[in-house]
Parts: sequence; structure tokens; C-alpha cells
Amino acid sequence: MIKLITSFFLILSTTLIYSQEKITDQINIPFTLSEHGYIIIPVTINGIEGKYVFDTGAGINLLFKKSADKIKDLEKTEHFYTGHRATGEGLEIDLWKTKSLEIQDFKVDNEIFGILDIDFELDGLISLAMFKDKQITIDFKNKILSIESKKSLKKLLKNEDFEIPIQISNDRDISIDISMKVILDNKLSLDVVLDSGAGYDVYRFNSRFMKSLEIDSAQVKKIYKPSYFKPGSGNNFFITEVSEFSDASKNVSEKNFRAIFIEGLIYEGIMSINWIGEKITIDIPNKRLIVKK
Repeated sequence: MIKLITSFFLILSTTLIYSQEKITDQINIPFTLSEHGYIIIPVTINGIEGKYVFDTGAGINLLFKKSADKIKDLEKTEHFYTGHRATGEGLEIDLWKTKSLEIQDFKVDNEIFGILDIDFELDGLISLAMFKDKQITIDFKNKILSIESKKSLKKLLKNEDFEIPIQISNDRDISIDISMKVILDNKLSLDVVLDSGAGYDVYRFNSRFMKSLEIDSAQVKKIYKPSYFKPGSGNNFFITEVSEFSDASKNVSEKNFRAIFIEGLIYEGIMSINWIGEKITIDIPNKRLIVKK
């Protein structure tokens, strides 16, 4: 009998150890890249699978209404979120709660989403909000999004090329953005939002900086874009080439790139994330990027 009990606890102990190891394993999520560089991942919400953009610039998680209508058991909360699009239009969005959310082996309950009534080919946006206490790696070469474990993070730190400090904007754990300092044209130090949802090679700046860079608005291409959300209003976009920008420590840079200066942009700048490296780990708890070129 004692042997039986001992055997039972040995099996139980082994199972617990195995479970703990599984829990701390790195979770790898294959993704597809659209032709414009959007990172698209499969997400299952309340049992309904869809295709979502992993968007570090979204702020909050979003469901598009046509997709939200297919998902049962979404719970409307008493809360709402007031924010702005990058081009300045204000949005007030009701907040809803999921019962379950699965991205491969990553599972969370009671995740908060806004619902936006726009026509879009995908089902929604996954922001950084649900990864606020984690490290998540974008591997562009192998098209893998990884949620790191303690073990895999330790390995990453051994093989890193460099780190870049980032700033975190966190509004009630509902909306989270990340930004970093860049040096533009060896003249301006700007805080720019890092936006994987912008696609590849998109570099946008507030038009107020054109004067400091000696860019004549009358001598560059100008496009007026009406607002999708606010009829009767819009923004002027000035498109030109800028010689260089880099991170503050000049670990990585881009030269002779196409830049867009926007009147009414609510940020100093907003740009893609792919230029930083082939493999980028976003570490929100420690306010840094871990980069493998």
C-alpha cells in the first residue's frame, strides 16, 4: 500500500513538473505577411476563428463589426474608450469582454475589445494590451510570432545584437503603445510610435518638422486625404525624401527613405517596425527592444 501511494505521488510529481515545463515553454505562432507587410495571425474568440492583424500601434484590441456579429457570448461592459486616430479624428468606442481567446497555445479569458463599424477584409486587430507582462518576438525571416518563456528569453539575451530602450504608453491596461527615440536627418530627436500595423517601410512625421528640416512644402508632392470617419475634414500629406534616420544610439539606420509629413498628426512620428531588424523582441515589462539584425 505504501509503495502504491509512493508510486502515485511520484507520477503526480512528474506530471506537475511536466505541466510546469509546458507552461513555461515558448509559444510559437506562425504568421502570414500581406503584400504590404501586415502581420496576420489566426485568433479564436469564443470558439470562432478569424484572421487578425498583430498591430503594435493599435492601442486597443479591436473587432470589426461584421466579424463581431458572428461571435456569440460577447459581454458588453459599462466601459468605453475615447481615443484618436493618428490623423486626429476622435473615436468613442464601447468595450466588450470575451469569454475565451486563443492564439495557438496562448489562452486568455475576459479580454477587452472595442468594436468598430468599418468595412475591412480581416476580422480585427490584436494590440499589445494582452502582452503587457510578456516578451513577444517578431521573426520576419521565419514568419513566427513568439511569446517568450523565461528560458527562451535568457537564450535571446545571450544572442542579441543590441537593445533599444522604449517608452510605454499605458491607459488603464486597455490601450498600450510603444515608442522610441530616433534622430531624423542628424538634426531632430523625435519620439516615434512603433506601428507594426503600418506595414512595411512607412515613415510618417508631423508636418511641423518640415521647417526644421528645411523642406519647402510648395516644392514637394502634396496629397489631400479626406477622413474616413469624419466627413468634411481631412489632412494634407507631404511626400518627400529624407537623407537619414537612426535610433538614438545609432545601432541601426535607414538612408534616403521616403517620408510622409502629415498636418494634424497627433504624434511626433509613427513608423513601421521592420527596419529595426529581422528578429525583434518587444519587452514591455523592461521597456526595451531586444534586436537580432
